[in-house]
Amino acid sequence: MAELKKRIVIVEDEADILELLNMILSRSGYEVYLCDNGRNALDLIRKTHPHLVLLDVMLPGKDGKAIASAMANDEELQGASIMIVSALEESSKMFTGNPQVKDFCLKPFRTAVLLDKVKKIMGDA
Repeated sequence: MAELKKRIVIVEDEADILELLNMILSRSGYEVYLCDNGRNALDLIRKTHPHLVLLDVMLPGKDGKAIASAMANDEELQGASIMIVSALEESSKMFTGNPQVKDFCLKPFRTAVLLDKVKKIMGDA
């Protein structure tokens, strides 16, 4: 029986970054789902039950802080880890106290650094 791939949802409104993250993580063997706005993020997360959510902060519809808070308050979504991927260095402080937020990656990121952080969170390091 084939090993099930670990699932990652990427919530990112910049198309170039979304595609780059998709390519990096798909090539690394993860099952990747993409969402380009905050409005549809929670529906996709509920539907796919990801192990990890890569979450931008500034998003149309609903920002990353609201999405992380909604996940923390929803029993069904509390098992997913979150990594914040943002250009705002100060936004890392916004998520203090949320146990689901395991790491923070500043944009622009280096591929190797991002992948290393993802693998650590996923237990693949």
